Amino acid sequence: MGARASANASADASANSSADASADSSADADALPAVKTEAAFARALREHRTGLLVVNYGAEWCAHCAKLTPTLRRLRREYEGGDDGARVSSSGGSGGGGVAFVDADVDGLPFTAREVRWTPTVAFYRKGRLVDECVRARPTQVSDRTWLHAVEDPDEAAGWR
Repeated sequence: MGARASANASADASANSSADASADSSADADALPAVKTEAAFARALREHRTGLLVVNYGAEWCAHCAKLTPTLRRLRREYEGGDDGARVSSSGGSGGGGVAFVDADVDGLPFTAREVRWTPTVAFYRKGRLVDECVRARPTQVSDRTWLHAVEDPDEAAGWR
C-alpha cells in the first residue's frame, strides 16, 4: 500500500506541475510585448505612429502593477485582435492604425522612464508624442482613457492633420 500511495502522490504532483506549466504558458502567450531597450522603445513609437500606443510603465517588484496586468491583457485582446479593435481602427479615419500595447520596465529603461514618478503609470502615445497618462493607474481609469484615445485623435478632432 505504501508504494502505491507514493506512486499516486508522485503522479498527482506531476499532473499539478504540468497544469501549472500550461497555465503559465497560456498567461505568457497573453502577456503584453515587452520593450527591453531604449532602441526598442523608439522603434515601437515609430511603428505605431499612425495609431495609439499604450505603454504600461511598471516594475517586477510593484504589487499594484501586477493588479493592473489582467486589465491591460483584456484591453489588448479587445483592441488589437477582437471585433472592437477592428471597429476602432477603421472608424471614421480617427483610429488610424489601431491600438497597440507594450510593457516597459522602469528599472530597465532609465532614459525612457525618467519622467515616471509612480508605478504603475500608463502612457498614451499618438504620432510619436505623449498625449495622456494615468499616474497611479487604476483599471477603470485605464479602460476609460484607452477607449477615449482609441476612438478620437485630438488633432484630427480639432482640424489638424
